[in-house]
Amino acid sequence: MLSSTLLTVSRQRRDRNVSQSEVAYQALKEKIVTLELPPASLLNEIELMNELNLGRTPIREALQRLAYESLVVILPRRGTIVADLNISDLQKIAELRLELEASSARLAAARATPEQIAEMETLLMNADEIIRLGDCRQLIRLDVKSHRLLAQATHNEFLAETLERLYTHVLRLWYITLCKVEELPVAIEDHRNIMAAVKNRDGERAAQIMRAHVSGFQEKIRQVL
Repeated sequence: MLSSTLLTVSRQRRDRNVSQSEVAYQALKEKIVTLELPPASLLNEIELMNELNLGRTPIREALQRLAYESLVVILPRRGTIVADLNISDLQKIAELRLELEASSARLAAARATPEQIAEMETLLMNADEIIRLGDCRQLIRLDVKSHRLLAQATHNEFLAETLERLYTHVLRLWYITLCKVEELPVAIEDHRNIMAAVKNRDGERAAQIMRAHVSGFQEKIRQVL
């Protein structure tokens, strides 16, 4: 009985640590992506612990995970810095996304459930109001969610996870440039057209629109930079 109790306590403690690490990871990732933690900035563990109200272990575990995803760089005996933006690397990521996002759209057209299609439609329902308000950050979040729902609709967790990681790196650049790009409303219209193609089970049409969507945005960002 005592042994069972000790195992239960140990498991609860482990689950709590995992949960706190996930909270730290998601919070720090959001700050890095939205540039609240700027590229090449030095991170202070004590400040992060106080700000997030978490212990040292969850913070360090989150930083290790972010380092694995190349969002931070851990320098032995020197500390941890937010990874800098490398335009050359981002171009290579864009080339990969072009193919994978098109595949995602094609697979979603074949595999999306009625519930997932309805969720896509609901997401885009309020897009016109966001466009009218000119809130570029909300439009970025809408674009993020649209890509994420489409990836989930492929029912291929490996593809969805890969796209999520690639998109995260691109997002940092977008938060620098997208408010200077006037084509954000056009991008939302792209998502409406992709969703319509998915609903009609037209995989080739969905992939074609997605390919133009990704390559078009990459070109606009290149012009801004």
